Amino acid sequence: MARVSVKIVGLSADWAAACRQAVTHLNAVFSAKRIKVVLETNGASVTVISVRTDASIQGNAVHGRTTSEFNSAGGMLRAEVRLPVNVTINTPSGLRNAGPGILEVIAGHDFVHALGHDEHNSHLMSQTMYKEMGDRAAQDKLRAGAIHLPPLALSDKSVATLKALWG
Repeated sequence: MARVSVKIVGLSADWAAACRQAVTHLNAVFSAKRIKVVLETNGASVTVISVRTDASIQGNAVHGRTTSEFNSAGGMLRAEVRLPVNVTINTPSGLRNAGPGILEVIAGHDFVHALGHDEHNSHLMSQTMYKEMGDRAAQDKLRAGAIHLPPLALSDKSVATLKALWG
């Protein structure tokens, strides 16, 4: 089983918590779908996804920016995930920070990109996601087609892509 360390040192408390949740929930999905990779928050693996915030990504965005590097045999060397500093959602009372579920989905989406899943299809890996305000920030969700996230979910196509990459 391959192990990949997700380095979240230096993130805000909200982003660090969202990244930890994304790692936990992605690992559960990977295990259930028999994808042979385990993410470890601040783990010791030499294969690393470095996560940081990037002020150039607008707060109304529901995505980050990810770059990955793989060797000639297809093994992951390293990746960098850049996340927006803040993610906002429009409410009847005005803009507020989006809830932890939205941050988890953004982080999870970009972690899957970091693992080599380049294309967008559906579920967690949708190209377009829409913010859906909850009564409280903790109830905020992202909608990808008919799917509401969280919980994190991968399409069958995404599972096949990750299995081809990781076994």
